[in-house]
Amino acid sequence: MHTRRLLPLRVARCVVAASLTLASVAAGTAEAPPVVAPTQATASERAPDAAERAAMLAILKAESAPERAAWFSYNSGAADGKSLANALAAVFREGGWKVQVSALSGMVLKPGVSLLLAEEQPPSWTDSALRAMQASGIDVKSASGYRAYYDEKKAKDPAWPGVPLAKDAAFVIVVGPAPKG
Repeated sequence: MHTRRLLPLRVARCVVAASLTLASVAAGTAEAPPVVAPTQATASERAPDAAERAAMLAILKAESAPERAAWFSYNSGAADGKSLANALAAVFREGGWKVQVSALSGMVLKPGVSLLLAEEQPPSWTDSALRAMQASGIDVKSASGYRAYYDEKKAKDPAWPGVPLAKDAAFVIVVGPAPKG
């Protein structure tokens, strides 16, 4: 039994187009069209530039707490939110932090970026995450005591669509759509 390995549609189209073009050029019936590179995933216009990334990295690399980790959430289906969350997560990873990125569904996030701290008195290393986010060039809102708030809201209304917080998370960075204006 043979199994066929399927190429991604974009690659398959390029292969077919290239094969047809080469065949018609070899037969002398057409000129070779210019080669067009496949499109890359779009980068968020809100992502930190090189100087902002460097400022973030300086803060993140200076933090030596072994438990340092960052959690990012964005709306599933929101390309810019996903792109920005991944760009920010990449900086944290480069800075030596453990990182988790997750998509949220069933809710609409408010515009902007927020850092929701799990506890009223979070671990001191979370301050480095907040300062790094502030150095990103993005207007970042922050709030503490989110775990108790989330638990209280869920107890009153199990259908309440709050941003979930992983059991071991000290905070979550919520990436909403770009603010208007």
